[in-house]
Amino acid sequence: MTLIADTEPRVIDLGTIDRDADGKFVKTYTLAYEKRTETTGELVRVVRHLPAAGVETIGAHVSRWADEAKAWNIQVLDGTEDVTFDFKCFQD
Repeated sequence: MTLIADTEPRVIDLGTIDRDADGKFVKTYTLAYEKRTETTGELVRVVRHLPAAGVETIGAHVSRWADEAKAWNIQVLDGTEDVTFDFKCFQD
């Protein structure tokens, strides 16, 4: 793998999930983290807008990636307020 020079990460917005299993609108949070792509080594910032349950689910995976040094600069935002450690998946 050839690493691309470090610059500002390219943002990849994976969209918004703003409904629960019953189809009702729910409050969303912004989950963001940085990583390198597996194929080119490009630095990217992945952004997802998810309800609390989605943050816990995806956040558990991101937390494991952080333990393996595959993800960093993890944030969960409620508007502009950092609420990362309000979620159980990031409290360990």
